[in-house]
Amino acid sequence: MYASNAAAAYAKVTKSVLGPRDIELRIFRQTNGKLMAARDNPNAPFSDLADAVHVNTQLWTMLAVDVLSDENTLPDTLRGQIASLAIYSQKTGRAVLRKEADINDLIAVNQTIIAGLDGESTSTNPVRGVQ
Repeated sequence: MYASNAAAAYAKVTKSVLGPRDIELRIFRQTNGKLMAARDNPNAPFSDLADAVHVNTQLWTMLAVDVLSDENTLPDTLRGQIASLAIYSQKTGRAVLRKEADINDLIAVNQTIIAGLDGESTSTNPVRGVQ
């Protein structure tokens, strides 16, 4: 009971302190951290990889739902690009689980988004994973 109250309080404070872009950046970094951890530990159980891919798929599914909603105010071109990346990430995630694609492809897409949200160039700044 106390843990759920604390989590709710923390979530409320986080929302009031961090802006939407900061929250998106944090979520992408956490997600990419999970993907990188799964990649970097070849002895980890398959469930670690499956969990990391699942979290990534959830993130991209939420983004797709958001950009495809009528209430989204992003320019149509950007909305279409994000929706395309979501489809790519979802398909690639399934292929990673079947060992038909490289997890680095998912990490690279997320790194590009992280760099854009952080206002950095992907070629000059390596992305840090947060867990």
